[in-house]
Amino acid sequence: MRLKTFSAPTMTEAMALVKEHMGSDAIIVSTQDIPGTGVRLTAALDRDPGLDFDIADQGPPGHQELFDHAHEALVRHNLPERLRLRLCDLMGRESGATTAQQLLASALDEIFDFSPLPEKNTPRALAFVGPPGCGKTLAVAKTAARAVMKKRKVAVLTTDYKRAGGVAQLEAFTRILNINLSLVKTPEEFKAQFARMRDADMVLVDTASCNPYVDADIKALGDFMSVVPSEPVLVNPAGIDADECADIANAFADCGVARMVISRLDVASRLGGALYGADSGNLSLCNVSMTAQVADGLTAISPVALAKLLIPSHRAENAKPSFSEVVK
Repeated sequence: MRLKTFSAPTMTEAMALVKEHMGSDAIIVSTQDIPGTGVRLTAALDRDPGLDFDIADQGPPGHQELFDHAHEALVRHNLPERLRLRLCDLMGRESGATTAQQLLASALDEIFDFSPLPEKNTPRALAFVGPPGCGKTLAVAKTAARAVMKKRKVAVLTTDYKRAGGVAQLEAFTRILNINLSLVKTPEEFKAQFARMRDADMVLVDTASCNPYVDADIKALGDFMSVVPSEPVLVNPAGIDADECADIANAFADCGVARMVISRLDVASRLGGALYGADSGNLSLCNVSMTAQVADGLTAISPVALAKLLIPSHRAENAKPSFSEVVK
């Protein structure tokens, strides 16, 4: 891929320059109004040896190689074109990186907000929400285990009383952690139980699965969360369709979700869909679930950690970063 920036007094003139130099297949990545000057467009086109421009011309020696390495990783992770080109535009402007991971991390930091889940006392209930099979119960168990290891007093509630084995699965985890598990079926019960748990450092809620395409389900979840001070946190799995992830993120954003956990990274190797979902729903990336081991907890994510997940180690092009590589 090649990027090129064009400046002109008007948008029409800038578009004419794009067509003249890059042809009609060029994609506009970004536009910017420059006071007193006009407009600036950044356009992208798949690599063509016959073109007379190169992104390396805009950066120090070696920049093109780093850019290509990072771009190949984005393609491998199936990032939709719109998000991939925005990241490429930012990487093309960065000149201080010495590794592909640094180059990508700087671009990720510009596009995404990173806000890890609290590990200390929090006055609000943390409710893990999402569609069926997304990993909410494991996320609750991991968060509880990490808090217990840090000597926090933890209370756990579940609203997942209809799913066969739902309560039993979580109870197996809480019993090992020596935490009482409370079952709530209505918003009124939720309010009453929460009031009795006010001395806890952290209240965690495993919610029933919610169909993001059923408005009544989303509304019911919002009504449930509104009765106590709470924060619903979306659990969205890696490895699924990008548009599906975007639909899920947007639906749950409508009921107050502002942060997202990426789950199932132990069995999925592509993050494009999950990242597109966070971007589409304007959700902060907080933590990821990288292993099936409850004791490992949820890993807090940062631009650098996310870049490590996206760009494989030098050992093999398709290698997945280990848990220790990402958290260090």
